[in-house]
Amino acid sequence: MNITALKKIAKSDQWQILYNRAKEIGTLKLFDNDSDLSGIQINFLYLLQMYNVLYQDLAEDRDYISQEVIEDDIRTEAYLLLRQELRKKKDNKNYSKKEVSTSKDTHSVIFR
Repeated sequence: MNITALKKIAKSDQWQILYNRAKEIGTLKLFDNDSDLSGIQINFLYLLQMYNVLYQDLAEDRDYISQEVIEDDIRTEAYLLLRQELRKKKDNKNYSKKEVSTSKDTHSVIFR
């Protein structure tokens, strides 16, 4: 089975619903075997998770995501790269150097 067919199946409503319910319930199995997964099963699970993230972003009305982006593989990859870069910037901003000024009687604190 080629990757294009796996992507089409992974983004279908049926499999997205099954994937979400399997995560929530825990006892619902996507495959007959639940250990020693084949390469195609691992790829399929990766795609299910990827499309799940995209659909969550769409439901949250995030910038730069639309149904058209999800349907187009190149635009999907571009969105995921942008999302990753925005997340890195946000993480770096949270950990940027901040100095807190205090009075002479207390110690100074520097957050990095």
